[in-house]
Amino acid sequence: MPHNFYESDKAVSEYLLFHYGSHSDLLFDQMGPKEALGFARRSGLLHEGQSIDRKRALDLGCAVGAASHALSESFIEVVGIDFSHALIQAANRISSGRKATIEIATEGDLTRPVKVSIPDNSQPGRITFTQGDAMNLNPKLGKFDFILMANLIDRLPNPKKCLQNIHSFTAENGVLAITSPYTWLEEYTPKSKWLGGYDQNGTPIKTVDQLECILAPHFEKIDSQNLPFLIREHDRKNQYSIAHATLWRKF
Repeated sequence: MPHNFYESDKAVSEYLLFHYGSHSDLLFDQMGPKEALGFARRSGLLHEGQSIDRKRALDLGCAVGAASHALSESFIEVVGIDFSHALIQAANRISSGRKATIEIATEGDLTRPVKVSIPDNSQPGRITFTQGDAMNLNPKLGKFDFILMANLIDRLPNPKKCLQNIHSFTAENGVLAITSPYTWLEEYTPKSKWLGGYDQNGTPIKTVDQLECILAPHFEKIDSQNLPFLIREHDRKNQYSIAHATLWRKF
């Protein structure tokens, strides 16, 4: 998959459906793993049950913004940041209009129109979507009570750089949530920068252990769970993945 995939119309359409699509539009003839639907919203609710202020939340790698909308139901201010201009434009478009009509692939070059919309409980006035680089965040962003990095680390050229700096943007006692299927690919991350998924002198290196090492100076791990997700490609083909979600509290 080329680097510019996330700027393509195909990516925008797939992600708007992934984030906001109805069950009937995502599953062909209602067949498929229903527990994998609504991933963006589920990841946006990972703060539930955690004792944190609900003032400011950061959705880093927000794509088209459904997790930001979930966060807006609880937090006074939500900032969504993504490196892709096209995805941020789409996030702003659906946020301001509350709904959109998109073309989704059915077979080959054939498509059909479907309607997608943000949840009724969403508070779009609380959300700011902006293009930015997770590895070089603007210090003026300030600190956040909750930071979500959903399926981001294995798409960064240098995930360690991002993780080493994230404490600067986390409020004291704030919570960082990281989800990832740990799909390390050289087209996104040079192998020398992979956090896991390789052998080192006969020892298998796992991403979750490296996360612990990198975050240990500022965070303690407080929870982990598995979050399945499904990305629809066309009527009869879906990507099914299981993200590992880990939660970390800043001390």
